[in-house]
Amino acid sequence: DPSTACQAQNLLDFQSRMNNLDAFHSGDFADAPPSKRMAYVGNGNIAAALGSEKSLYIRLNRALSQPINFWPVVQTRIEGSKKKSTILDVKSGLAYKMQVLATGSGCINVGSQLYAHRSRPALLVQDIRIQNPSDLPVVVEMDQIGASGWDHVEVTEASYTSNGAETVKYKIYSSTVPLLKSDKVIAIAVAAVSIDSTTERVEANRSELEKGLGINEKLLRQEHTHVWAKLWYSGFSISHSKASGAINGDRINRTLYYVLSNAPAPLHNVESTSQDKINIEKILYFPDNCYSGHSTLKSDTLWIEPEDESQIARVVTTWMITLEKLGCKLMVGAGAEGILQAMLLSLAPLHFQDQHLEMTSVPRDLHRDLYFRRINYGNNTHVNISVTVGEDNKATIDVALDRNDRPYFGCDAGCLDFPVQLSKEWHKFPVKLTDPITSVLYITSDHQHMQELKHAIHVKEINEAPAHEHHVIALHKHGHHFGGLPTIFWVSIAVLIIVFHLFLFKLIYNEYCQGQERYARSRYSL
Repeated sequence: DPSTACQAQNLLDFQSRMNNLDAFHSGDFADAPPSKRMAYVGNGNIAAALGSEKSLYIRLNRALSQPINFWPVVQTRIEGSKKKSTILDVKSGLAYKMQVLATGSGCINVGSQLYAHRSRPALLVQDIRIQNPSDLPVVVEMDQIGASGWDHVEVTEASYTSNGAETVKYKIYSSTVPLLKSDKVIAIAVAAVSIDSTTERVEANRSELEKGLGINEKLLRQEHTHVWAKLWYSGFSISHSKASGAINGDRINRTLYYVLSNAPAPLHNVESTSQDKINIEKILYFPDNCYSGHSTLKSDTLWIEPEDESQIARVVTTWMITLEKLGCKLMVGAGAEGILQAMLLSLAPLHFQDQHLEMTSVPRDLHRDLYFRRINYGNNTHVNISVTVGEDNKATIDVALDRNDRPYFGCDAGCLDFPVQLSKEWHKFPVKLTDPITSVLYITSDHQHMQELKHAIHVKEINEAPAHEHHVIALHKHGHHFGGLPTIFWVSIAVLIIVFHLFLFKLIYNEYCQGQERYARSRYSL
């Protein structure tokens, strides 16, 4: 199919990001499930998606769960045998929809880019570009539903003239929206540049729209992607597992992205004051007692593959409740940065106490390679933690400081060994098993506190944790318990054994039964 070749050409620019699980391609819409088609964008205030028929969503309680009867996305259509797909770039917070049509003289491309601006919470930006290198004219239909079924909506028109003297007309839609499962309503105003040159808007939103129109489109997008890059400054990676139902990097990255897309980023909001930002930074640097539960990697309800915007909102709400109830309420209140830190802590899990950070993982759970990048600890201090399963199937922990403002120290389970001063070089700690079970790692900037910990951690016995069983590691590496050989090999062996036994049974049967018949005939024959 020539259209398939055109689609593959468009994917070249995204290939490295897709290989790194920073971007996800839906595949052709004809074969893609709803969870793959949807390319979702949000900024904690508004959310929309390409590849979806749902409307605009706004914040209600913990997530962007309140739909309003306004469809802002402009849909594009071209006639002919075409390929249609979406790409979600989670690292940059950008969604793409691509339609390609192959002709004898080239590939016709209709591309749409959508993002909810990270530092301008009221701004949703869509950029449509059409490329036709062929000799044939092409008709592209554009359709924006706008307000539909929105009771008592008032529509007004306005215009904005940029410094380049270009005049843009837009509409402002004003009304109320009844809240889900409530008798309350909220007032909403939406300003949208319409494709038919009609316009409408309300005062505060007019200001936001006109500010956006007054900024160069490339600078506006760079401003947005720069904030997303800062949000991903901390991160997490995990070795790929072939075990059935295993949670791998692709699902983790998408889930982190969905949660962050539902969280405001007041640290980067252009309307935030200097004092607002100082207050947020204090919370990020001193994160109270976050996180006090078991590893969230064990909970399937936190990692479902959402098929639409409402399911994303439910997953986000579950995450928010989990973090808030397990010691991270202050972190969650700090916005996207705090939420990401809390989520990273919950994966290990890592738990901040009053004077130290401890890794509360159980040794038997450390059977995959883990890497935690730039965990905030104190003012201007970032901790990197790596868990590696060696060839002997034993896990070890390595710790390094990305940067620090004072000396930091670490010790393993029980803290019986002398504290190790941490640095930018990796320091190795064995994973130890204690009776009763205690944390496997402790980090603090208070040397005396760490020396006293061994008197506060009461254990009967402490030994190096045993190696993980072979079948556990084999399941992650190969998808089955049989080790490195493929499943077909073991199936073939089983078939050969069965065939051999059938052949052996036949030999015995022939020798015994037919031998009896010959004996009987020779004895009684006349």
